[in-house]
Amino acid sequence: MNDIGINVGFRIIKYYIWQQFFFHYQVKKAKESPSYDKLTLTMKEFEKDKPTFQKKPLSDCTFTIFDLETTGFFPEIGDEIISIGAVKVKDQQVNYEDSFYQVINPLQTVSKETKMFTGLRRKDFLSGVTFPVGLEKFLEFSKGTILVAHPASFDINFLQSRMQKWRLPSFDPEYIDSFGLANELLDCTDSYLDKLVERYRINSRKRHHALNDAIMTAEVFIKLLQESKATPIKTIHDLKEQLA
Repeated sequence: MNDIGINVGFRIIKYYIWQQFFFHYQVKKAKESPSYDKLTLTMKEFEKDKPTFQKKPLSDCTFTIFDLETTGFFPEIGDEIISIGAVKVKDQQVNYEDSFYQVINPLQTVSKETKMFTGLRRKDFLSGVTFPVGLEKFLEFSKGTILVAHPASFDINFLQSRMQKWRLPSFDPEYIDSFGLANELLDCTDSYLDKLVERYRINSRKRHHALNDAIMTAEVFIKLLQESKATPIKTIHDLKEQLA
């Protein structure tokens, strides 16, 4: 077994022997706080707009392009969200002034490797907020919009998994996977963010900072919307059908 396999195996054992019980205790405490109730209410409000999006022209939609930074790839065994960055796109323009950035103070200790990777430090986490508070702020920011992530298969699934761990209601927002959209439009399977930034000659920002990555994804997404004009894709419904 290689080092990665050994590390993951050790983390699984650590999670099931100790971390899950500590986490359940923290969730029980959180559910007694007003911030937890506020988050539950915001989640319900967020879902209200979903049915109206299906037939709305893409050109008339407002999008929230977001990115997560996490402690790892496995929320099922305790990996957590440590920052959320987002920016709005409306009328196929990035609204740089309408942006969101929040550091989340996780329950577990953040590894030195993750700190180096994201540039976040202990002082950032100490001044951060809990997951329920940070998530409620993000959902409040993005209400009435369509979520976009690159790839959404990671960010949306990670959010859903962590919400489930926090015993929150199910979360099934309307979203677009800009990675999948790029693969479809460009007829490839490797439309990673760095590659698209280079392809479209977008100004590169420091990577693995949630807001920087969200802004670059937004600038790429606008290029993809322009590419889609030459296709039958006109609505969210069309897009879902095409990607399916």
